[in-house]
Order: sequence, then structure tokens, then C-alpha cells
Amino acid sequence: MSSPQPPSTPKSTRPTITTPHRRSNSASHASPIDIKPKSPAARRMSMTSTSQSASLTPQTFLERASENEQIVLAGIITSLMLCGILYSIVRSSSLDTSEIHHHFLPHRAAYFARKSNLLNVIFVKRAWGWTSLVYLIHLFTSTSSPSSINTGPGSRARRLGVWVLGTIAWLLFTRWFFGAGLGDRIIAVTGGNCAVPLPTGVNLKAARDIFPSLFTAGESSRTIAQNQAGKIYVPLPHQFCTGVPLNANTFPQLFSLIPSYADLKATSDHESLQALPRPRWHRGFDISGHAFLLTLSAMVLGRELAETWRSWVESSTKRRKLVKRDVGIVPIIHKWSGIAASGLVGIWCWMVLMTGIYFHNPPEKLSGLLLGLSTAYLINILIPPSSTPSPFNPIITPRLIFSRPSSGPGGIFDENAARRGGVVDDGVIYEDTLESSEEEEAKISGRRINGREKVA
Repeated sequence: MSSPQPPSTPKSTRPTITTPHRRSNSASHASPIDIKPKSPAARRMSMTSTSQSASLTPQTFLERASENEQIVLAGIITSLMLCGILYSIVRSSSLDTSEIHHHFLPHRAAYFARKSNLLNVIFVKRAWGWTSLVYLIHLFTSTSSPSSINTGPGSRARRLGVWVLGTIAWLLFTRWFFGAGLGDRIIAVTGGNCAVPLPTGVNLKAARDIFPSLFTAGESSRTIAQNQAGKIYVPLPHQFCTGVPLNANTFPQLFSLIPSYADLKATSDHESLQALPRPRWHRGFDISGHAFLLTLSAMVLGRELAETWRSWVESSTKRRKLVKRDVGIVPIIHKWSGIAASGLVGIWCWMVLMTGIYFHNPPEKLSGLLLGLSTAYLINILIPPSSTPSPFNPIITPRLIFSRPSSGPGGIFDENAARRGGVVDDGVIYEDTLESSEEEEAKISGRRINGREKVA
């Protein structure tokens, strides 16, 4: 006897359960042709994603250095100074220029240890003049960016302000507006004395009667009683080391001891005669003026040449096709001023190394270096560097016009709407709210019209 069968359901009334078809590995095999931009926001998405993908390309060392030229240049100068100081300590090659007798020593064997070397005579002694010359030429021959104005980032007015602040810092250190420079004031405050060597042939007894505070300097110097006139120094008031000329009118007590000078007549033929060498500071804390000025000059030039260096790196890496500029005298001058300024930065860096090896004691060299870097840092704070995008920091489309797409019914994310007009950024899809709202309003109005037609 067979068991009863359950009643069968007609096929027409049987519920059908449909499972959504999912193609396996559809995401990995998606073709760019399958997704077609259908809105302006989607077209902007493709352009933005292209520029962002360029920024994800691994950068070379030159590219990273060109984006952080101030940090890299400060690191190079600091490394050169530290290497020079270490070498001077190991080889005992540096002279403590705070001691006055070191200024009157014969020429040393090493070429760059002599103050008469060509780089020192031609360039270093006029460091800020050379820096100002190439800086201003490079500045005023550069083409103005269409997107910048006189007060905008990277404009000529801002770059000119950098040079003005650097010039003020140089004047404050070398020649204060109300007297001596900052360096001379620090020497005087820390116990330094202004002095000049006693000329040869001066009656020592008469000199001792006028200047009872005569002193000697140097390890090999002898006492005054042994009449070593070349090692005997006359103390002077501080103003003679801060720019006041030393002559018979300003300090007659000393010139009255010089027989040859007393016989000279004040004629035009003898106006240029120098009876005495330049007065020098003795002891005190002598901040390295070369370290300060060379560091400041290199940092200021490095900031001005930032865009030029980036364009050179761009052309060498061939990441982008360079735009051919108009040929003329001004672009040629601008190009060669950039080359000359880059060579000048190289000279300043080399002389920083030579200063670290041959001149001043370590604390004075480090203080000059820190003062130069601090001044450059202060200038960057007062006038921030240009924010113009570099070839390796492309413009990123701003997100202000985009917002998170509205959720569908029940808080479900409307992926279809996002695909129609969205922008993908870090895995999150943003949609243009204006376009989305217009599309939604059109759909709603269309549904209302269709409903009215059906009712009618």
C-alpha cells in the first residue's frame, strides 16, 4: 500500500526564488571600457585619479630633494661644517682667530688656509654683494605666473621681501644702524679688547709711559723688556675696531711715537699712507662671520633657485614634456643667472668647509652656523615659501565641492548613483551633490507625470 503523496502545487502558482547572478572575479577582470563616464563629475574623476596616480609613482632622490630644497641645503651646509670641525680637531689645522697674533702670522702652507686665496679675496669678502647681484637678476628676469599676484605665493614682491630681510640681517651683524655690529658688540661684552701691534722702531720706554697697559700675545712671544716690538700690542678704545678710522686726528697719542710719521706732511701724496695695520679684536667670543654670512647667502639663494632646480630635475628625469618658452634676451639672462647662482651656492658651501677646517674655534664656528640657519628660518616664517605645485607634487582636485552620497532607503548606500557621478578617493566614493539632486528631482518629476498619465 503506497503512502499518501502531498498535494502538488501548480507551476504557475509556485514561487520562484531568483538568486542574483555574480560573475566570479568580476572586479579583477573589469575593463575600463565597461565603465563609461556619464557626467561631468565622472570626467573630473578620471582626470583627478590620473594626477593622483602620478603622485603615487616612486620618487627619485633628486625629486625628493627638489621638493625640500631648504631642508636638504641646510643639511648639506651643516654636514660640511661638522666635517670641517672634526678634521680641524684631529689634524690641529684651525687657528683661533680670537687671538690677535694669529692675524699677523705669515702665510700658511695650505692654500685655503691663507686669507689671500682667490675665492676669499674675490667672492667671500664680497659675499652678500655677489649674492644680491645674482639674486636680483634671477628675480627680475623670471616670468610671472598667471595665477599669482603681487601679494600671492611666489610673486616677485614676496621674493624681493626675502632679499630685503636678508640684507637687514647682514647689516645688523656687520654694521648696526646705531653703532657697532652685533658681532663686535658680542666680542666687547664677552671681554674682548681692541688692539694694534706697536710699530717697529718706537721708543719702548716712551711707549710704556704713554700706554702702561701694553701686552703681548702668542705662545712664542717674549716680554716687553726684551723689546720684541713685533709681539707688543697697544690697547685701543673699542670704537677703533668697529669702523672708526685710526689716524693722527682720532688717536694722536700713538702717532706721536712714530718718527717717520711725524716727519710726513699732510699733502695729497701721503693721504693713502697706512702707518699702522688695521686694529683687531683680542679674545672675547668672536662669532664666525664667514660661517654666518655664507650660510645665510646659500639659504637665500637656494630658496630663490627652488623652481629653477625643480625644472632641471624635471627635464633630467623626463617625467613630463617641457613647454618650449619664447626665445629672447630675457630668458637667456634668466637661464645663465640660474647657472651662476647655482655655482655661487657651490662656492659658499665649499668655503663653509674651509672655514670649518682652518679658522676659528669650534664654538665660534657652530654659533655662526646656527645664527645663519636661524636667520633663514626666521625669514621663511615671516615670508613663507611659495606653495606653487612642483612637477612632483601635482595639483590635487579639492574636495570642497564633493560630499558623501546620500544613502538610499533604509540607510543603504546607493552605489549606482555613486557610479554615475561619483569620484573615488582612497576607497571612498564622493558624489557631486548638485548634479545628484538635479537628477533625483528629474526622476521624481518624471514619476509624477507618469502617474498622472496613468490615472488619466
